[in-house]
Amino acid sequence: MRTSSLASVAAGAMLLAGTAMAQEITLQFWDNQQTESGLSQFQQEAVDRFMAENPDIKVEVTTIPYPEYQQRLLTAVQGGNAPDVATLDQIWVGAFAQAGAVANLAGMADAAGISRDRFFPGAWDSANFNDGLYGIPFNVDVWQFSFYNQDLLDEAGVDPQSLTTFEGLRAAAEALTGDGRFGVGLFSHRGEDTVVVVNSFIFSNGGAVLDDSGACALNRAPAVEAMTYLQDLAQFAPEGILNASSGSMRELFLNGSLAVEFWPALEQPTLQKSDINWGFVNGTAPEGMTPIGTFGGWNLAIFESSEHKDAAWKFIEFMVREDVNGDVVDLIPANIAAAEAFLAENREGPERILEQLNNAKPRPLSARYLEVADIQLDLYQSVFSGEDVQASADTACEAIDALN
Repeated sequence: MRTSSLASVAAGAMLLAGTAMAQEITLQFWDNQQTESGLSQFQQEAVDRFMAENPDIKVEVTTIPYPEYQQRLLTAVQGGNAPDVATLDQIWVGAFAQAGAVANLAGMADAAGISRDRFFPGAWDSANFNDGLYGIPFNVDVWQFSFYNQDLLDEAGVDPQSLTTFEGLRAAAEALTGDGRFGVGLFSHRGEDTVVVVNSFIFSNGGAVLDDSGACALNRAPAVEAMTYLQDLAQFAPEGILNASSGSMRELFLNGSLAVEFWPALEQPTLQKSDINWGFVNGTAPEGMTPIGTFGGWNLAIFESSEHKDAAWKFIEFMVREDVNGDVVDLIPANIAAAEAFLAENREGPERILEQLNNAKPRPLSARYLEVADIQLDLYQSVFSGEDVQASADTACEAIDALN
């Protein structure tokens, strides 16, 4: 009896130990800081909900301000202290994938039945690099939507729908400029908001930053035509374009001195709280062409060094689920079904936003994206300084192609 009792106790201890070990899986999740305290209330609730549904997995969250985030991730990877799972800005995916820092999720996604058709096409494409899938789209938005002051348009006799064409926007900008008011809020400071807005005009004219082979396409006719168009349009914008940002244009729009501005849908909550009689259209393209926006947003990635890839994948599956994704994002859910419900509840013109999301393109999928973008900023500063567009684009392409 004593031997039997001891065996039973030992077996029970081993069972308890096994249970304890199962409950000891701890995921390190890093995310962009959304509020002063870190995660938004809704995202924290989602993390808590995941842990309730998966009691064997604990999620420890670290939030990092955007200006510090990429460097902190790079330092962690180099030091062997990378998190298990993290949000990655779409423009970082190529570099982390090229370095072998993040895992190829293609096999896990196939096994789970998670595919491109659940997400906005451009968002899914932003996580694909060298035939691998290095993230799952989490949240998105599009630059640009053309927001307008309806009262100023009425005063000038401008039809908002005319803003959707290159020809109509130029005519409207001229009609809306004068007496201390400006037609369009162009800006060209050295920030990513400059890149994505100019990209959207290039994409809408059938152009590209890099072609399918990775070669620079900024000096080809569609891109040069779009930049030449913007150079001409600048005469109807506030002075100081080279140092202006989307934020500085916001102040002018809100005080009623700017008629048309280029923002993502994220700007709507600010406008909803204002006294401005506003509306929006889906970007601007030449007559007969479809406006194409530039995607922004975040993907969820698993780091190659993680010892808990299965648990990390389970966490990603949860965060992009239709019934969860809409509750945890500060932009727009990348899951299309979740986005439809989110936009209907939180944004004006949800059908138009969905159309733009389905048409939008990601920025170049390059491991050296940040260097490409820096060269683009040099180019766009030259364009808005009035320099020859073709010559400036040729110089930019020489620099970009030299990166390869």
